[in-house]
Amino acid sequence: MSDEITQKHLSRARVRGAPSSIPGASGLVGSYGFEETQRQAVRALAIKLSRDFSIAEVREGAAKLAQLAAVSGLTVLEGALIALDGDPTEVVPHEWSWKLLLAVRGPAKADEAAGVTVDRLFAGSYLETVTHGGFPDLRNLYTFFLGHFLPQRRQELTRPVIYHRVLEGIDRDDPAALTLAVFLPFSMTLKEPARLLTREEL
Repeated sequence: MSDEITQKHLSRARVRGAPSSIPGASGLVGSYGFEETQRQAVRALAIKLSRDFSIAEVREGAAKLAQLAAVSGLTVLEGALIALDGDPTEVVPHEWSWKLLLAVRGPAKADEAAGVTVDRLFAGSYLETVTHGGFPDLRNLYTFFLGHFLPQRRQELTRPVIYHRVLEGIDRDDPAALTLAVFLPFSMTLKEPARLLTREEL
């Protein structure tokens, strides 16, 4: 299933006017295919991740949430999502906070002993994109969408949260070897961007 999702994104045309990446070059912000999607508001089981979390921590957290959902008789609606809780254009990277969310249907309850709380996934319009560069590539991706693409379209983050799902590589412990789907909530804005952000500023 993950191969189909990845191929769907890869087969889409580049964003018009986006800068092209140069093969073999580093430190440049490339272009990312995307599609606009809609998400419904749902409840979710949540667990905090450390700021420097490992892939093993994600695996263990996802297993814990899935086990609690099964014990509680909840219906799992989709795979676990890693949420960046904050706007990366306003919060410096070493202060980013993360949590793991599992969307469920049913009478979800918190489990304080296990460190699990009840949260929600927000409804609305999202830009859905994919990166094959794992977590190290997220700063490039955020710079492209938040510093260039959205401001040029007079759009902005609807709320300070960005969702991520691991499509491939979760069984490996290399953050750069992951394929990630990224969901950025967006809405129209009348504000004129003062200037576009660069990767170094983000």
